[in-house]
Amino acid sequence: MGLLVALSLCSVLLLYRRESLVIWLLVTKQCPGCDLKGKNLLGAELQGANLQGANLSDANLSEANLQGSNLASASLERADLSLSNLSHASLVDANVRTANLSGANLISADFQDAELRQSNLLFADLQGANLGNVDLRQVDLHGANLLQTELVGTVLPTPKVQTDNPHQTLDFKVKR
Repeated sequence: MGLLVALSLCSVLLLYRRESLVIWLLVTKQCPGCDLKGKNLLGAELQGANLQGANLSDANLSEANLQGSNLASASLERADLSLSNLSHASLVDANVRTANLSGANLISADFQDAELRQSNLLFADLQGANLGNVDLRQVDLHGANLLQTELVGTVLPTPKVQTDNPHQTLDFKVKR
């Protein structure tokens, strides 16, 4: 009986600790390496936050403001980042696999060496973003703005020819 009570108390304390991490993050905008898996951060104001190496897998960050945030080496696998603001954010070496970034503001975001396979970038604004060394073959880029996007070492999907606008071009910035 005593063991059961102790285990229950430990479970409550762990749950409280995880919830207090969300409060800590919202107040300080500092939570590097935190485990925020599955947390609801819908519309959170996290501009300039330090989430380097944090686990945000399955988290709801839809409509969140993460402008200028550090998400380098973070796990955002299956996270909902739809309509979020990640402009000027660092996602270097981040795991963004199967994440929903549809309609997100990704202007000048740095995705260098990030894992984006099977992510949804439908109508995302990637103008000036760095997608260096990223494999985009299984990424939904329909309607995405890729103007002036850096694509050095990027594996691109096979383009589909559109007959309605034969003069459609993309403006890519290539560093040499």
